[in-house]
Amino acid sequence: MDSTSIFTILISILSSSIFTLILSSLFFDPFKDRKKYIFEEKQRVYESIITFAQIALYPKEAKFSLGVARYNIQELSEQERIENAVNDLKMAIPKLQLITNNSKVITQTMNFIEQINEESFNLMLNVLRKDLFK
Repeated sequence: MDSTSIFTILISILSSSIFTLILSSLFFDPFKDRKKYIFEEKQRVYESIITFAQIALYPKEAKFSLGVARYNIQELSEQERIENAVNDLKMAIPKLQLITNNSKVITQTMNFIEQINEESFNLMLNVLRKDLFK
């Protein structure tokens, strides 16, 4: 092999590496970052929806739950807890419309708000789980 062939091979390897680096930094990394951000935002919103749904569904138990300590519901009456949780769920609907294209998520959340029972809660939970991990 002469030096020209070696030089050509080195240039070829370096150019493909540089091309891959450029592609990765311009296209692949931002796409992965965007997907990660969307997943984390959905996870945060869905977690708060589930927490408020649990407060509405189980107001007595929620009073002593550590998971709802940040919402300071201990001083509220049972009816106030339910009303506040349902109001917070209603306020989450626009957030849902922003972060998901799945209309079932919004429909099931609204069904839970109307019915507030375990069956509608479980249906909502299944839809949220499927949408989050799709």
